[in-house]
Amino acid sequence: MIWRKWQWAVPFAVGLVLMISAPYLLAWGSAPEGSRFTGLLFNPLDGHSYIAKMRQGAEGSWVFRLPFTSEAQPGAPIYLFYLFLGHISRWLQLPLISVYHAARLAGGLLMVGATGALAVELTQVTHERRAMLFFVTCGAGLGWIVGIVGPMTADLWVAEAFPLYAALSNAHFPLAIALMALCALFSLRVMRCGERTWLWGSALGCAAILLGAVQPFGLVPVFGGVGVSALARIVRQRAIVWSTVIWVVGAALAASLYPIYMQSAIQADPVLRVWGHQNITASPPLWDWVLSYGMLAPLCVIGLYVSLRRGNEADWLVAGWLGVTLIGLYVPLPLQRRLSLGLGVPVGLLAGAGWWRGVRRGGLRRVPTIARVAGTVLCVLTPAFLIAASTASAVVGDDRFFISDDEWRGLAWLRDAGDGRGVMCAPETGLFVPAWAGQPVVYGHPFETVEAERRRAEVEAFWLGEMAAAERETFLRQHRIGYLFVGPRERALGAVNRPDVELGDLSRELSPVFNSGAVTIYELRPEVG
Repeated sequence: MIWRKWQWAVPFAVGLVLMISAPYLLAWGSAPEGSRFTGLLFNPLDGHSYIAKMRQGAEGSWVFRLPFTSEAQPGAPIYLFYLFLGHISRWLQLPLISVYHAARLAGGLLMVGATGALAVELTQVTHERRAMLFFVTCGAGLGWIVGIVGPMTADLWVAEAFPLYAALSNAHFPLAIALMALCALFSLRVMRCGERTWLWGSALGCAAILLGAVQPFGLVPVFGGVGVSALARIVRQRAIVWSTVIWVVGAALAASLYPIYMQSAIQADPVLRVWGHQNITASPPLWDWVLSYGMLAPLCVIGLYVSLRRGNEADWLVAGWLGVTLIGLYVPLPLQRRLSLGLGVPVGLLAGAGWWRGVRRGGLRRVPTIARVAGTVLCVLTPAFLIAASTASAVVGDDRFFISDDEWRGLAWLRDAGDGRGVMCAPETGLFVPAWAGQPVVYGHPFETVEAERRRAEVEAFWLGEMAAAERETFLRQHRIGYLFVGPRERALGAVNRPDVELGDLSRELSPVFNSGAVTIYELRPEVG
């Protein structure tokens, strides 16, 4: 009986795993000769920051320090999810990238299961559940059209708002979306006040606490939706069910403790505080979101109308989730776009209801079958475009995705050296060093390097020879540099093979400690470093 209830979701789960694995496997198989695939295909900029966080966990730390900047830091116990994955890698003696992708796939499967379970709460009609899960999992908008001409709508770059893109991009987005769906599901069970309220309330608390640790921004929309649902129930029944209020409010408060601590820890660390101030993620305009959901947007409006007419707890929760998210996207806060996390879940669930009740069985049931099929296909073209474009970039050897064998050997040497001294390298190499060698750099990331724009300009000036020898020595001393990494990316900025030419008078303070083909690593003497 249980199998019959859930067997319809199995093809979605299998299909999702294939879709989110195929581009990575193709990229691995198409690595240019003399190089290797990093394993990071979608948004490698942030992907390397996640591996760098895991690297700190793999080295035994539960304290996070910004790895893409050279300042000394006390650090703080934040980003626990990736630190924990790093510890798993160390315990199991597995490569970081393998653990990362295993967590990504597991999160994707959990996301499908959790959203499928939420669809079961919304309707008893199997075909409607299938439509809901399809639109949640695969639905997106018109980015594939707009992207061809140049501009990028949100469905091409805001991964957290689109579940399939989330599962393609990283390990924490699909897990966070799954936890949001579980919070919604367990809240509905608590609202029914059955004999096992304590069980569902405890499950709600656990899911909420985990969500607060993995991605605390997800707490706002989902508990906002729960609040709307509870308020609608109070108005309808003209009574307050205090057991529901206690469990839901208790779960929300428990889940908020760690995010509050995390913010205080960031403010207490001067380096993390500067990083927090420059980490601004504004939301795209409303018209962009409409284009980004394309066919789902009108279906969502129809589904919202149908659901609110039906008006049970689940319908109000999903409607509230959507409404709170849309409001939060335009609250004047520096991280407003982060509140789009999981937006595709309520949009997809309501679009599925709109498709089944408004189109297939409602007033638009006479729409020709070919038009229905075309509309469905339009919803999946953006994910297909994303997969094709990223895979094509990998196939042609885009150097954002690949590290040469010489560079890889140099990074491995730095990792084995493991003395924590800074590495001076080109900005592009600076993205790889913290992730694959575990050493800090002067510049490596536009958001996780302190005063990133100035630092990048200084690093480029260093390699272009625009600093005098005295300035270089002061610069290296200031940033606690122990090694200079000279490879193809550095030479592209102006460095050449001879250290007396590429480093001027500083060459007398250097000693080469590693060489492999196009890569040489120099160690600075203590009086300079």
